[in-house]
Amino acid sequence: MLSAKQYRAKAAEFRGLLENPLLSTNEASEFRNLEQSYTTLAENEEWLAVNINKTLASRQEPGQAHRLVGHEKQI
Repeated sequence: MLSAKQYRAKAAEFRGLLENPLLSTNEASEFRNLEQSYTTLAENEEWLAVNINKTLASRQEPGQAHRLVGHEKQI
């Protein structure tokens, strides 16, 4: 997973590509969408870094298979 700084750098890269006057409307739209996506990913990473204590953590150890219990089996 990339860091917020790396996501912002990628967004800036697409923003820079938008300055090309030879872009078609479709290309410009795609670059704008990609810029917005990477900006949103950066914002999400930053929010998670600040609010990590507000998230749920997995109780299982990495690499262990998840076992369903009780009511989870019925769902």
